[in-house]
Amino acid sequence: FETNPSIDVSFTDAITGAKQIEMLGLSGVYTQTTMENLPYIRGLMSNVGLTFIPGTWVQSINVSKGIGSVANGFESMTGQIDVDLKKPFTVETEKFFVNMYADYDQRFEGNLNYRTSLSDKVSVINLFHASSRKHGFDNNNDRFIDMPKFTTYNVMQRWHFQTDAGWEGQFGFQYLSDAKDGGTDSHAATSDHTNSTYLYSTKNNQLNLYGKLGYVFQDAVYKSFGIQWSLNSYRNSSLFGLRNYDGNEKTGYFNFIYQSNFGSPNHKFRTGFSFLFDQYDETFIANRFQRVERIPGTFFEYTYTMDETLSFILGARADQHNYYGFMFTPRFHMRWAPQEDWVFRAVAGRGYRTSNIFTENSSVFASARKLNILASESFGYGLSQERAWNFGVNLTHYFTYDYRDGTISVDFYRTQFEQATIADLDFNPQEVNFYSVANGSYSNSVQVELNYPVIERLDTRIAYRYMDVKQEIGGKMQDRLFTSKNRVLLNLAYSTLREAKDDPQMTYDLTVQWFGPKRLPSTNANPVNFQARENSPSFALVNMQITRSFFAGFDLYLGIENLLGFKQDNPILDPLHPNGNYFDASMIWGPVNGRSMYAGLRYKM
Repeated sequence: FETNPSIDVSFTDAITGAKQIEMLGLSGVYTQTTMENLPYIRGLMSNVGLTFIPGTWVQSINVSKGIGSVANGFESMTGQIDVDLKKPFTVETEKFFVNMYADYDQRFEGNLNYRTSLSDKVSVINLFHASSRKHGFDNNNDRFIDMPKFTTYNVMQRWHFQTDAGWEGQFGFQYLSDAKDGGTDSHAATSDHTNSTYLYSTKNNQLNLYGKLGYVFQDAVYKSFGIQWSLNSYRNSSLFGLRNYDGNEKTGYFNFIYQSNFGSPNHKFRTGFSFLFDQYDETFIANRFQRVERIPGTFFEYTYTMDETLSFILGARADQHNYYGFMFTPRFHMRWAPQEDWVFRAVAGRGYRTSNIFTENSSVFASARKLNILASESFGYGLSQERAWNFGVNLTHYFTYDYRDGTISVDFYRTQFEQATIADLDFNPQEVNFYSVANGSYSNSVQVELNYPVIERLDTRIAYRYMDVKQEIGGKMQDRLFTSKNRVLLNLAYSTLREAKDDPQMTYDLTVQWFGPKRLPSTNANPVNFQARENSPSFALVNMQITRSFFAGFDLYLGIENLLGFKQDNPILDPLHPNGNYFDASMIWGPVNGRSMYAGLRYKM
């Protein structure tokens, strides 16, 4: 995601090594992230789910800003990220693929994909991943290892079948086991006379089953129906110093879609019904939080297309939550091309979600802050359901200059919350207060992006983004924490000429990102020695990768992340007393690691 100007990727804290994404200036939890249009990264998996999909399993990632389709549910607010996996049935997916990876911090990774066809109607692909880091390093001498040690095993099997009678289906499973250990370095802890050690550990286990079944009517190919389903079981057990957290989630999803038209291909529609089931059981220290959500729903979506000039999608869905009641979700998408080289797009719609405050704010576990919930409901954590409207417009111009094609685009998106869940870190540096606020947050995003090959085979992307994101904290609107108002991205990708697939080739990729200042939580109530700055400085990150293809199917690659070696100074507040009142490893605004080199190989056939 580092080359996508619409998405930010950052560390959540200085202990767990976890990263989070943001879109339109808001947390990634407001972006509906699916795996082939099935719910996946949500609930208790929202802060770790992206790491459960290895890059070698991915065929493509489709990112769209703004509200999503009603056929995929009601949870999208700021955008959609759909991960498309390697297929068991297409020639674009290699039959055999292996990837080996190692980096300077002694992370080792191995990936193996194997695809086979049992007949001309049935095929299967097996996806394997294993990775580990057995040693920890304390490069900034704060007694805490910079990245946790870990071991991960991940396996997926996907089946595909089709018949001559119009039926087609997929089903598969995924199993993951992940364990991490971090905290104070064992050698530093033994020699430290304060005897103040801090242990971090977490274990994740996931089992996911899913399937799809579709039928195309033989006498009317414009008519079809499909069934999507998934079952997911996830468990997390974590220890943050003296505080423990256990979370269990079981999710079931069913979606039926029927597609046809109103007598003309210019007037299409989709309709159907869905059922979403979530069961949560969480324990933080001695406090237990349980809830069950049962949400049946139905939807209708109409698409009008007038040649290549104008098209729009008007959709609505109605869902019934077992506690929050009736939810109405209208959504609208439009595309207008008055000329071949100009395209105008507009979106508008509403979204709903239930917050998971522990998972979505797990970074505060890595601190001495006391967690307070100011309840206003009798369900779950006692907080209201989040509701938001999203509106957006985009204007894209396609042009040709010096015989090379390029695009320039500008867009504006606004997300306005009717009801927002706030994590207040400003009221007291020893506390975090969770509460619901009506009309308590909004986000405005403006982005300009230019894509143009400056010379032949040198693709260039330049983007600038401005963010205005506010939350109601303590009764007044303030800038959202850890959010940069200004961001600039430059990406250069160059490849040498390759006339035949067996010819050698070199590819070079350079990404430069600049981030403006970010507001940090107030620590003015702390003693002077334990006060942090109010705003982060501006900083730049540079990543690069060089790939050598010796022949079709065999590559060696070498890369450097954070080439300039920039990292946040003193990422942990009061690291000598991790069990004291002022310890805080959650105030992360930049990289916690310096320069890191990596290398690997890929082979496919």
